[in-house]
Amino acid sequence: MMKITSNRDNLIKGIQTIQAGLSAKTGTIPILQNFLMETEETGLKVVFTDLEMAIKHHISVEVKSSGSITTPIKKFMEIIQTLGEDNEVNVSVDDANRVAINSGKSKFKISGAPKNDYPVIPDLDETNSFKIPAGLISAMISGTIFSASTEDDRHFLNGLLWKNEKEVFTVVATDGRRLALASTGKVKIQKEFKVIVPSKILNELVKFIKSSEFDEKEEITVGLSSNQIGFKIGKTVFISRLIEGNFPAYDQIIPKTRETSVELSAQKLTAVTKRAAICSNERNGAVKYSFKKGMIIVNSASQNMDFEDELEVDYKGPDFQVSFNPKFVLDILKQLGDKNAIFDFATPATPVMVRIPGNEEFLYIVMPLRTQ
Repeated sequence: MMKITSNRDNLIKGIQTIQAGLSAKTGTIPILQNFLMETEETGLKVVFTDLEMAIKHHISVEVKSSGSITTPIKKFMEIIQTLGEDNEVNVSVDDANRVAINSGKSKFKISGAPKNDYPVIPDLDETNSFKIPAGLISAMISGTIFSASTEDDRHFLNGLLWKNEKEVFTVVATDGRRLALASTGKVKIQKEFKVIVPSKILNELVKFIKSSEFDEKEEITVGLSSNQIGFKIGKTVFISRLIEGNFPAYDQIIPKTRETSVELSAQKLTAVTKRAAICSNERNGAVKYSFKKGMIIVNSASQNMDFEDELEVDYKGPDFQVSFNPKFVLDILKQLGDKNAIFDFATPATPVMVRIPGNEEFLYIVMPLRTQ
């Protein structure tokens, strides 16, 4: 039966990779509280799934004898974390599927279940696969995912549209009140496609890319089949079901005309919007931006507070006012950092487009609020 030796930190880091973000559906299917350990030639494969998505990861360990077992991930992790940092960890499995964890003078035993009881996780489908640099896909997801919905009623908004058409790869997120779009022509993808990828797996993928020491140019293999998507980076694989449904026709929301444009510092607008947000009504708060020649006057008010500030800007157009949910404005500005933002307006009641000067790869749309 299986027998391995490892250092403690190695095991912790490996299990954290698969554990992250997976909502084990406790109670309903007990085996989903377990994770699978299976020896490979050069170490240990660990797998965790909640039936919607799965993560497979490779941990370098010394394999004394080969085998496999599933065991409760939470308890296993708690045990490993309490062990002494310097002692090596020995994990072995007996004929009764009991897992022994020994380190120094500490000896634990925990019940496991055979591999056959665990859901079969499909492999990455590489027939329709393409490669994309880790840094590029991470930036495209991070720059859009905050606009996806987290409400479950319209499930197709809980994911990001991935589209490849006419040699342009596009990622779009919307919750119906705002939209974020990233596109690139730098990826060579043979096949055209349009799929909705759950936010959950994309969040985990970005977290993994950022926490691992991958070179930005390191390529991720993306495999697509009719109902699932998979990502392979190094020896780690993420697999998820796709979301069914029709993504909104987002092209129709993108304004085709603009009456007025104003360019301003994202950092300065962030500072004044944060101040205004403090005094806006928390649930459905609005911040009002009044554009006048050479300045914006920023106002907000709630039952017990009100706020006003001014921002000097290079604006020469007609006077007008527009109100936004401050969170939506701040979410966009956070992506821009120390860059400038260009706001394109048609009328105070129509969607506003936000762009980065000289960068056509990212585009943001926000619906203004109707205020009395």
